[in-house]
Amino acid sequence: MVDDEVRRLRARSVFICAAMFVAAIAIRHPRAQTNPAIANQKPPAFDVAAIRPNTSGGEQGGSYVEPGGRFTATNITLRLLIKTAYGVYDSQIVGGPRWIDSDRWDITAKAEGYAQAPAFRDTARLMIRPLLADRFKLSLRRGKRELPVYALVVAKPRGELGAQFRRNDEHECATATPPLAPAAGAKEEGIPLPCGADMFRPGHLAARAMILTNLLVALTRTNIGRPVVDHTGLTGKFDWDIQWTPDVLTVGNIAPIEGPSVFDAFREQAGLRLEPRKESVDVLLIDRVEKPAPD
Repeated sequence: MVDDEVRRLRARSVFICAAMFVAAIAIRHPRAQTNPAIANQKPPAFDVAAIRPNTSGGEQGGSYVEPGGRFTATNITLRLLIKTAYGVYDSQIVGGPRWIDSDRWDITAKAEGYAQAPAFRDTARLMIRPLLADRFKLSLRRGKRELPVYALVVAKPRGELGAQFRRNDEHECATATPPLAPAAGAKEEGIPLPCGADMFRPGHLAARAMILTNLLVALTRTNIGRPVVDHTGLTGKFDWDIQWTPDVLTVGNIAPIEGPSVFDAFREQAGLRLEPRKESVDVLLIDRVEKPAPD
């Protein structure tokens, strides 16, 4: 039953922001993000959007995108929308009235020019930002707070990396190099990604010729619960294929599915350790917010 539900979510959604977890499949191309011409463009926005209060009384909510540039959120709080739009944790959203956690909303929105869902995945997150500013009158500023975090460090004293995490200087990019082999007993096969792309789905991170920043971004989409700060000292580009058993698969009276935790997987497969600490990290401070008038 649980496996059927996970397959349904993977087939339908490009990102699910449920009350218990954030799950996404994302292919990003950082080179395009650093292009000065693109950096000067106005942020993308939905062409049309409707927002209505959800009074069902349920606690589960989620959001997803579909082909045709359609974005749907059901029974979702404003805090969860902010987390989706900015890729942060609860602890990184500071201030605001109590209703940002209690009131729930349904949103339907559409953007032209996105026939296929994959091209719309990360762009949709950016489109949520101006939607929140326009309809919720949300005004944010960035600040710093000392918060519990996980410091990502190299696990072994001599700096050896795991078999599922290797340096890639891109000399393989012009060849048909097979994907990085996953760990023994992994649930999924290796993903044949092009250089400059990464992939995330529940319990599986993969990439080819990507900087470590992208690994940290992917970790914010897991149910890990804290911001992750890079303390590895590693530079350059890497391939990785890291798989674990996501917490979302252990629910109700169903026996836990066997497999490593995210902490064990990073240590054993990547040679990296997630170490709990307290550090000063970026936060979003809510200066202003209002309830939107329903459509």
